[in-house]
Amino acid sequence: MCSTVKEVAKSCFGGLIVVLAAMGSAQAGGRAISCYEQAVIPAAYQVVQERVLVRAATTQIVEEPPLYSYQTRKVVIQPELISYRTVAPVYQTQARNVLLRPASVGWEYQIRKGRRILCKVKHPAVYQTVHERVLVKQGGRVAIRQPAIYGTVREKVLVRPGVRRKVQVPAVYKTISRRMKTRDAQVVWQPVSVRGSCRR
Repeated sequence: MCSTVKEVAKSCFGGLIVVLAAMGSAQAGGRAISCYEQAVIPAAYQVVQERVLVRAATTQIVEEPPLYSYQTRKVVIQPELISYRTVAPVYQTQARNVLLRPASVGWEYQIRKGRRILCKVKHPAVYQTVHERVLVKQGGRVAIRQPAIYGTVREKVLVRPGVRRKVQVPAVYKTISRRMKTRDAQVVWQPVSVRGSCRR
């Protein structure tokens, strides 16, 4: 007796087909001991997760432009100027007393009550006010200074020069789902009920 389906298909049914071929139609009509029929076992599949490469790792050259800034600087718009001009002397009129005759004592005759007498007479000093022009400020060449004029300008200055550098770009992966066959379709012999299927 065959123990497995494969053994039945390979040994039992292989021998049975040979026996049935040799037997006549009368002998093939006996009572069945066991019966089998063919069945198809479909292929089996499994969904697996797989990590696949989307983009390989690369090296890129990155250029960083120079960095500029603006600053304010003080500049001379007009330098200091020195000019000269002639200044006339300055005069002023001043008054002062001038002694015309100093005080003195002398003798002189005087008529008093019809009598002519000699008297000692004191004469005061005699002054006279005179006006004269005096120099107050000396004339000459005078320097006139005009201070410098300053302004501001806004100028562009380099803070950092431009550079080129290498940048490593890592590889990019993604996970995809893939249906993978784990077993092919098979044709097998499966036992069936002797009572219902093997009767002729």
